[in-house]
Amino acid sequence: MLQVIDNATLVQQEKELRDKALADRQADSVVLGITSHLRTCWDAAKRSKKPLETVMLKALRQRNGEYEADKLQQIHQQGGSDIYMMITEVKCRAAESWLRDILLDQGTPPWDLQPTPIPDLSPDQTAELQNVFAAEVVKMIEQHQKAPTPDDIAEMKEMLTQDYRFKLLQDADNRARKMKVKISDQFAQGGWGESFNDFITDLVTYPCAFLKGPVVRRQRKLVYTKDEMGRTTVEAGEVIAPEFERVDPFKIYPEPGITNIRDGYLFEHHPLSRTELADMIGVPGYDEDAIRKVLELGNGQSWINEDVEMMKDEEERKFHTESRPTDIYDALEFWGKVSGKMLVEWGMDEEEIEDQAREYDANVWIVGNYVIKAVLNYDPLGEKPYAKTSFIKSPGAFWGKGIPEIIEDIQGVCNASARALINNMGISSGPQVEVNLERIPPNEDITQLHPWKIWQVTNDPFGSSSPAVRFTQPDDNANTLMAVYDKFSKLADDHSGIPSYVYGDLNVSGAGRTASGLSMLMGSAGKGIRQVVMHIDNDVIKPVVHRQFVYNMRYDEDESIKGDVDIMPRGAVNLAVKETVNMRRIEFLNATANEMDMQIVGKEGRSAILREIAKGLQMPVDDIVPSREKSSHDEKIKAEMMKAQQQAEMQAQAAQPDGSPKGGMEANTVGNGGAGRSR
Repeated sequence: MLQVIDNATLVQQEKELRDKALADRQADSVVLGITSHLRTCWDAAKRSKKPLETVMLKALRQRNGEYEADKLQQIHQQGGSDIYMMITEVKCRAAESWLRDILLDQGTPPWDLQPTPIPDLSPDQTAELQNVFAAEVVKMIEQHQKAPTPDDIAEMKEMLTQDYRFKLLQDADNRARKMKVKISDQFAQGGWGESFNDFITDLVTYPCAFLKGPVVRRQRKLVYTKDEMGRTTVEAGEVIAPEFERVDPFKIYPEPGITNIRDGYLFEHHPLSRTELADMIGVPGYDEDAIRKVLELGNGQSWINEDVEMMKDEEERKFHTESRPTDIYDALEFWGKVSGKMLVEWGMDEEEIEDQAREYDANVWIVGNYVIKAVLNYDPLGEKPYAKTSFIKSPGAFWGKGIPEIIEDIQGVCNASARALINNMGISSGPQVEVNLERIPPNEDITQLHPWKIWQVTNDPFGSSSPAVRFTQPDDNANTLMAVYDKFSKLADDHSGIPSYVYGDLNVSGAGRTASGLSMLMGSAGKGIRQVVMHIDNDVIKPVVHRQFVYNMRYDEDESIKGDVDIMPRGAVNLAVKETVNMRRIEFLNATANEMDMQIVGKEGRSAILREIAKGLQMPVDDIVPSREKSSHDEKIKAEMMKAQQQAEMQAQAAQPDGSPKGGMEANTVGNGGAGRSR
């Protein structure tokens, strides 16, 4: 008997089948092995980070100008002022401004791409050059009707080789320039500027700062097209593009004991809203059924339960009105080694997993007990898409130190001296009054003091001669306390490496009273911050740019941008000394501008110095000072032209018996019997 099933029943049956398949797959021992393995790793990473979380919270409160709860309670029990001197905040803001001025406010990106030097010619290039050389020899024979001499052949070969190398250098330079434009555009579109700004704030505040990218995501953008009438229309579209983002240090959990982000595993905690989790449906790599099941069951916040992140959020909400969303799905993003067998059993293509017994670099997302994503690390070297560094690095440790931790004790002493100063100023602002109540009438209000007040007193029952009312002036210790405060605030300059004159405080003694002396002090102060920028250059800018370069080399369809390049970070090491170095180079040029030194330095040496000066001034070097290869090439061409001209003149002279130029007035006269003069 044929049974008719309505659409609603069919939909319900299909849903039940999907749920059963998902439940079977999630309950599989291998999948449970993935979640169990990641949960074990997560617990270890979380326990290992606990001491650092206390340091990070202290740093945040210190920068916000807040006492720890127990310290504030102690201050209130003692009475008096609870003033907090914002030394840490001032130093952090000054360091941020200094770093941004060095790295971001130069009008150019804090990195550059330079083509690698052209090595010895490859066999294919040598063969191509040989073919060009053979063709030129044949051409020379046809022109001169004789075989070239060995010297001519050697000279021609050298000139062709120089020409070929020059073309290779030009091609490499053009490719590097196009790649730089491409990456700069990708950085602008992917939010590099905003992310890097926030990264600098984290760098000066916390033991570590993190930058993530490039991460390939779908981006909505406006697409401009032409309709049939030729009119411009605007439509919303989606593109796959790389993005960059600052990662909250509170949400990063590295493997215990590692010192480098490239080693071991790493977790990033993602508190996702319902909308953010739902947007992952349909994104390649994510398990749609698992995401839908998580959305049905409700949030998984309880299994994370990170109190420190909530405390950090509460601290930040004191300064703005945003509130934590109530519907949160806590997801963990894992980067590390996973068994190939687990990945295959999860559903990954067996062609990607050559050996199931091996451990593979993978990216896995879990929400509760559900694995919503499991893919191989797309990086060919297996590197994670994270970069990190510290204001002060600790050798052999993953975490370093930020400014708040460096000057924590100094901040405490300054706070204590400021509180004591305020309290002392309040107490010493007026006298303390001592009253003998045995001699004061009961109806007398001893709290009312005014000029010319008359006190009615009785005899001292003890027969003493001391007055009934006695005034005592407390000592004023303001100068001593101010000296203590000044001493330790100056220590904050030394310990942080951010002296007060860097951010506009001109109350400087000694050498700082003169312009040249202040310039020397600024130069000395720059040595400390230069070390920090070296950390940023080597640990963040260079690897992030390199990852973007590798991404373009692998996936970009424009072949004209692809070539071998060197990534050159331009931080304080180059920028802070740029002016001084250029001044010294100019002085060197002036000192060597004499005949004797010119013979030693030579034209090429002087040209190299001029190129470096032009680089320091961010001028188009190749347009102003030709490179050695181009100069050599131009000289070869010029010499060949002069040689050809001389040969032409010698041939013309040899064609005339009297040595006069061919085609001249005298030739016309002789050849035409003077008829030339009659025309």
